[in-house]
Amino acid sequence: MYSWLMKPLNEYNRMREMNRLPHAILLCAPEGIGSAALAAEFARSFLCLRGAGEDCNCHSCSMIRNSGHPDLTVIDRGKAQSIGVDAMRTGINTLVGTPTNGHGRVMLINQANLMTVQASNALLKTLEEPAPNTLIILTTDNIRSILPTIISRSMRIQVTLPAISEFSDFLRSRTSSDRDFIPELYVSGMSPLKVLDWVENGYDEHLRSCLELFVSVMRGQGEIRKLATELESLYKEDPVMLYGLMYSLISDVMAYQNGISPENLKVLKDREALDSLAAIHPDSLSEAARKVIMLKGAGVGPTGIKNSLITGLQLLNWLELLRGY
Repeated sequence: MYSWLMKPLNEYNRMREMNRLPHAILLCAPEGIGSAALAAEFARSFLCLRGAGEDCNCHSCSMIRNSGHPDLTVIDRGKAQSIGVDAMRTGINTLVGTPTNGHGRVMLINQANLMTVQASNALLKTLEEPAPNTLIILTTDNIRSILPTIISRSMRIQVTLPAISEFSDFLRSRTSSDRDFIPELYVSGMSPLKVLDWVENGYDEHLRSCLELFVSVMRGQGEIRKLATELESLYKEDPVMLYGLMYSLISDVMAYQNGISPENLKVLKDREALDSLAAIHPDSLSEAARKVIMLKGAGVGPTGIKNSLITGLQLLNWLELLRGY
């Protein structure tokens, strides 16, 4: 288990050992820090025949790791945009009856914030009258999209972000690199697993080269149209990299305007580039940030990136807004 998940795991284990587990757990965690693995461990522990740790090899734990467990039902949106009522009703039906090993049943709902209203209402009825010896686990990175009545009927476990140095140490150990990965972590929205994926695909190098080209352009030395092309290529590799980089750059300029020194900024530490950008009116920076948020909302989410409004022309306009062309 990842080190930053040990605190909520220990919290769960204490409740289990004291026989005080609730009927439903709402696991709230930012995207990309391993909440799915933590939820899966909750389920394994609940069904474990020995009440043992992660390395248990009892029949129940072996089934979960190898072929799946008949008393464990996992619900997610799959290729759909949301979790519908039919999938929810199917999952709820698996909680009824005698478990195959007599130890209990678990329903794990990944990205519970993507449930439709009908699916949420179907789940709510089950939460109001839960079957005995069952556990429902919901994961979410957006609790505001979950019905308050579902929240009130669940035990909330919150996963908080550790110091960035812990993520950095994790990435160094996994990649055998001496790089600190600080820019990548900020761009990813503090998602070490996302950064690890970038490293494995070589995307992190492209990200850093785009950042260097951005600095060159802001110094008046690079070609802005080339930068727009490179950033659009970055988007095609992973939209999160583009939106995260754009937003981090704006945040750094705003922070620099407010007196934060370059060495304490997220990704942009070149003073000459910062001095050039610091002349931009704060309203223009806010407008640039708004455009990034708008593009991210249009291009990432349940609808997929195919509906994105991102184009080379829009990137060019955004860059020219920053550069003052």
